[in-house]
Amino acid sequence: MAFFVLGVGLGIYMGANQDFRLMHVHAHLNLLGWVALALIGLLYATHPHLQEGWLPRAHYWLHTVGLVAFMGGFAWSRVSGTFLLLPVALGSSMVALGVLLFAVNVFRRLTQRTSVD
Repeated sequence: MAFFVLGVGLGIYMGANQDFRLMHVHAHLNLLGWVALALIGLLYATHPHLQEGWLPRAHYWLHTVGLVAFMGGFAWSRVSGTFLLLPVALGSSMVALGVLLFAVNVFRRLTQRTSVD
């Protein structure tokens, strides 16, 4: 929910000030932060067994902390004109690893579940 509020708030700010330098940050916050995590939450709610173990927790923290670092570094780069490679590279890699863990969890557990049923 926090990413949704940040994304919408940033969109309103940009529109009110006609300053669209952070358009990419706005889009990533809404898509990776709100839409992706909301859909993942829906999947976890409809298949509660996916929440078991360390993979879902690792995915959540990698995705969340990675997105904050990624978007923070990206926003700073857009505002200051100085590209910050470390937070952007590290944060985006964390998000990608989190998504990979999510995919492994889903494919492993849903295929096991359907083969048993």
